[in-house]
Amino acid sequence: MNGPKERFMRRCRVQPAIALAPLLLVLLPGLALAAPGETGFAFLKLGVGARAMGLGSAYVALADDPTAVHWNPAGLAGISGTQVTAMHNEWIQDFRQEFVAVGSHLGPGALGVGFSGFYSSEFEKRDDTGVLIGHYGFNDIAITGAYGARVVEGFDAGVAVRYIREMIDQWDATAFTGDLGARYRLRDTGVSFGATVQNVGGKPKFDQVAFKIPRTFRVGAAVSRPLPSLQGRGTLTAELRKARADDTHFHAGAEYLYRDRVALRVGGKFGYDDEKVSFGLGLAKDWIHFDYALVPLSSNLGTTHFFSLTGVF
Repeated sequence: MNGPKERFMRRCRVQPAIALAPLLLVLLPGLALAAPGETGFAFLKLGVGARAMGLGSAYVALADDPTAVHWNPAGLAGISGTQVTAMHNEWIQDFRQEFVAVGSHLGPGALGVGFSGFYSSEFEKRDDTGVLIGHYGFNDIAITGAYGARVVEGFDAGVAVRYIREMIDQWDATAFTGDLGARYRLRDTGVSFGATVQNVGGKPKFDQVAFKIPRTFRVGAAVSRPLPSLQGRGTLTAELRKARADDTHFHAGAEYLYRDRVALRVGGKFGYDDEKVSFGLGLAKDWIHFDYALVPLSSNLGTTHFFSLTGVF
C-alpha cells in the first residue's frame, strides 16, 4: 500500500531520542498514522475539566457546568447563571491540551459553546539518510455548540454539534459530528442518571483514505448526599463507556466537599493499560472555582496535570 502513513513515515523521521513513535501509534492513532478501517481523531477520547478528570472521568451523570458540552449536553440544563471554564492539560512529552467553554441560559434551556485543542511542539523531519530537511507538527481542534433543556420535571435532554479537524504536517482532515444526551434526577434524593452517545456521523478522508470517528456510548449514575458530621457533602459516581474499536470500560470516582470550599477527589479507571487512578483538589471562593487533577500513567509515560478555572456570574 502507498497510503499517507507510508509516505509520511518515509519523508519524516523523528529523532530516536524523542521516542514518540510508539506513543503516537498507541495513544494517538490519528488519521495520519491509522490504518484504513481504524478510528481516527483519537483526541476526542480525551476528557476535559479538572473536576471530571479527578473523578476518573465518570462524569456523564454529574456534568452541570460548561464542560457538559463535552460530557453530556443535557447537563447544560442544570447550569446556574452564566459560567465560563478554562482548562490546561500538561500531557506527556511535549503534548498540551487546551479547553474553554461558556454556558448560559437561553430560552427554556441553556446554550453552551466550547473549543478544544490538542497540539505539540515541532518535530524534526529527516530523509532516509538522516539529514535534517525541516520540521513538522500536528494539532487537533474541536469546536462544539450544545443546547440542553428540561423536558419534564427531573428529566433533561440535550444535543451537540461539533466541527473537528486533525492536521499533521501538510495533511489534514475535517468532519462534523453530533452528540445526544439525557439526564434524570430523582427528586430530593441526590441520585442522578446520565447517558449519551457521542461523535455520531462523519467519515473524514485523509489523503483519499477514509477513517471512522470514535463513536462512544456512555451511561452512568451518581449520588450526592450531605454529610453533617463532616460538615460537607459526599459524592459517588460511576460510568460504563464503550467507544468504537475499544473494549467496554468502567469508571468510578468519589468526592468530599468541605463547606462548599474545599474538595478532595479520587477516581479509578478499569480495563485500561496505561490509566488506573486519578486524584483531584478543588477550591472555591465566591464566584471563582479552581480545580486540579493528577493522572499518573504507567509504562513510564509520566504524569498528566489538569488545571481548571471556572467563573460563575
